Amino acid sequence: TPYLLILIKTSTILILNGDILSRKIFNKFYKKGDYVICADGGANSAAILGILPNIIIGDLDSITRTNLNIFKKKGVEIRKIKEQETTDFEKALMYIVEYCLNNVIVFGAVSSRPDHTLNNFSVLKRYYKLIDIKIIDKDFEIFYLNNEIKRKYKKGRVVSFMAMPLAKGVSSKGLKYKLNKDTLEYGIREGTLNLSSSDNILIRKEKGDLLVFLSII
Repeated sequence: TPYLLILIKTSTILILNGDILSRKIFNKFYKKGDYVICADGGANSAAILGILPNIIIGDLDSITRTNLNIFKKKGVEIRKIKEQETTDFEKALMYIVEYCLNNVIVFGAVSSRPDHTLNNFSVLKRYYKLIDIKIIDKDFEIFYLNNEIKRKYKKGRVVSFMAMPLAKGVSSKGLKYKLNKDTLEYGIREGTLNLSSSDNILIRKEKGDLLVFLSII
C-alpha cells in the first residue's frame, strides 16, 4: 500500500500524458519497487514502456479503452475522478499528498503543447513546498528551488533558471554568468542559457519562486 512507502527508500513515479521519453532516460530514474502513478493518458505511455502502474488516476478521457481493459485485468487500481476543476496532474498530486508520498519524479509533463507545459509548471508551483518533486524531460531535470542546491555537475553543461514570477536574492557559484543576490522577474529578467564553469555548482535564492533546469544529458 502507499503507506508502506513512507518507511522505505523508494521513489514515486508519476507519468503524465505528455511526450513519451526514451526507455534509456526513464530507466535512469526508475527502479524496480518504485510506486507508479499514471495520470489518465500517462497510462498509454506506461504501456509503451512496459511499466505496470500501481494506480491510474484522472477523468479517464485520454487512456485508450484497450489499455484501460488490459490494466484492469492485471489488477491495477483505477480511480476515476470526474470533476473538471483540476487537471489530471493535480488530481494525482492530491493523491500523493493524501498518502504522504515523496521523492516524486514526473515524466510527460513537457510536450509540444506550450499551454499544457506552462500549466504543468504552474501546478508544480503549488506543490513543491509540500513534496520533494521534479520533472524529467528529454533534456532537463526541472524543479522549483526551495532555498539552495549544491550539485556535482559537468563543466560546460547548460544551467537555466527562471523566476515564476519573482525571485529575490538569487546567487550562484560555478556558473559562467554569475549572480550575486540578484532579482529575477518574469518578463523583466531571466537567468536562462547559463553554463557551468566548474565541476560543482551552487544556486541559492532568498525569496520567491525560481524554476531551475539542469541538463541530464
